[in-house]
Amino acid sequence: MKRIPIGLAALALILSFNLAAGPPKPHAAAGPEFDVLIKNGLVLDGSLKEPFRADVAVKDGRIVRVAPSIRGSAGRTIDARGLHVTPGFIDLHTHVDEGLYFPGNRAALGYLAQGVTTAVVGQCGGSAWPFFEKAADQIRRFTEEGVGLNVSLLVGHGDVRGLVMGMEDRAPTPDELERMKALVKEAMDQGAVGLSTGLIYRPGLYAKTDEILELVKVVAPYGGIYHSHVRNERDQLLEAIGECLAIAEGAGVRANVSHFKVMRKANWGLVQKAMGMIEAARARGLKITADQYPYRFSNTTPYSPLVPREVWTGEDAGLGAADLRRAFSHLRDAELLDLYTKMTPYVPLSRPHLDFLNALPRDRFVDLVASEVLQGRTRGAESERERALFVRRLSQPAASAAIRKGVQAYYDDVGPENMIVAIAADKSLEGKSLQAVAAAKKQSIVDTAIALELAGALAVPFNMCEPDIEAIMKKDWVATGSDGILPVYGVDRPHPRSYSTFLYKIREYALTRKTISLAQAVRSQTSLPAEIMRWPDRGRIAEGAAADIVVLDLKGIAVPSSISAPHQLSRGVRHLLVNGKVVLDGGEFTGALAGKVLGR
Repeated sequence: MKRIPIGLAALALILSFNLAAGPPKPHAAAGPEFDVLIKNGLVLDGSLKEPFRADVAVKDGRIVRVAPSIRGSAGRTIDARGLHVTPGFIDLHTHVDEGLYFPGNRAALGYLAQGVTTAVVGQCGGSAWPFFEKAADQIRRFTEEGVGLNVSLLVGHGDVRGLVMGMEDRAPTPDELERMKALVKEAMDQGAVGLSTGLIYRPGLYAKTDEILELVKVVAPYGGIYHSHVRNERDQLLEAIGECLAIAEGAGVRANVSHFKVMRKANWGLVQKAMGMIEAARARGLKITADQYPYRFSNTTPYSPLVPREVWTGEDAGLGAADLRRAFSHLRDAELLDLYTKMTPYVPLSRPHLDFLNALPRDRFVDLVASEVLQGRTRGAESERERALFVRRLSQPAASAAIRKGVQAYYDDVGPENMIVAIAADKSLEGKSLQAVAAAKKQSIVDTAIALELAGALAVPFNMCEPDIEAIMKKDWVATGSDGILPVYGVDRPHPRSYSTFLYKIREYALTRKTISLAQAVRSQTSLPAEIMRWPDRGRIAEGAAADIVVLDLKGIAVPSSISAPHQLSRGVRHLLVNGKVVLDGGEFTGALAGKVLGR
């Protein structure tokens, strides 16, 4: 028998197997090396470094390479030539949590269009938890149903106090204080990152320093942070800042002063001393920071009457809370609930919310409904009753003199040049100051204000001044925070900051006025807030960081949102990534809800 060499035998055996198995199958194609590759952009990495040209590669929600040139395949390649690449903007102070309840609002497009990829919510003492639901419920809903941007939850002192004590103006009993501390601890255990206060709002304004201190001490072992809308932003700003510093030092926590400013003309310049207090505290080791929105006017809805409400109503204030409580005391629980539902259309009555309402004592439930009705009822010139009472008082010499004295005192404080007519029947008056309108009509400031009020005009008081805004902005411990809400698109007239804060700050203060550098502006809304919140993997363009990324067209920045027409999206963000997913592509929303809840 002829022998076949072993090498040839092995080859023949292999061939026989291959023939039996059919033709060779191609190898499965390997996936792209990167999920997203951003090429040719000018990178502002979140530090104070000048922009540098680099490519940025993203894989599995992280930045995996930053280099002058990156080769490799990608599921999506973005050409950023002529554009700037920055970390996603972090809004250190928002009230978007109520708006996020609604699935139609969950994308938060007004914020994505500004380049915001993360928002800290539950500010000024108001949080969804524990009034409507628990922190764990909110976290679970955002996680399971999706949310457009990252969110981080604070627990609001006002809601904790309201749950335990209602709106009572007194110190808590030892038992009530322990119950409040237990609620704060529960929130921290479930994923909250700190405590917020709103010490000019009910019921927060009823709390003394020692109460706040005891509650802030609860968040200290968790490494939590204390955000405070301080007790006074006017003539007692220094005392209010001192209280915040004392609480931070006493509890041993980081503290952030919310929307740092001073209001009313008579107090302008006081921020210089307040900044000195903060910097002295920082010099002795306290971790104190602040956030700021870059506008001269405040309030979620910035419109204001030209005649202050206390002057307008005088002693004939109409139905107050006590009157309403008496009027509602005869209603059945079902009727009260129906009334409450009508007065809170933007707060869905979830099961935890209903359980909370059903568990309230009768007097507390009546008080809650009365408060909602009082806040929601028609006021001022639009109220026939209040208007008639005001006109009657104007015809009475003593009452008329008191009205005019009150109006004059108000404008001595505000300054008629700082009250801007926003809505008027005579459209030629819109955008002009009260001072200019009075001069044109050859009337006194007081007479002009009263006439405009009776004609249904609305104005916006410019309570802050540009020198204060710019002085605060230059501090390296002041981050950007919109103080904005997440409005239902087209409903009401919210502050433009809900649509424009971040791009407005870059365009107005870095590019146009050059108050701060472009790198400073970007740092104030990226790495600085990330540092304040202790998120080492956010706020930077760096390898290993979370892939929250803005691709920004500086020349294309537009912020059309205005006082009279706020519901307009900003422009200039060409592409936006949240946790590595493209959520804005060519400025258009992709439909991706890529956010997550960020913890401590």
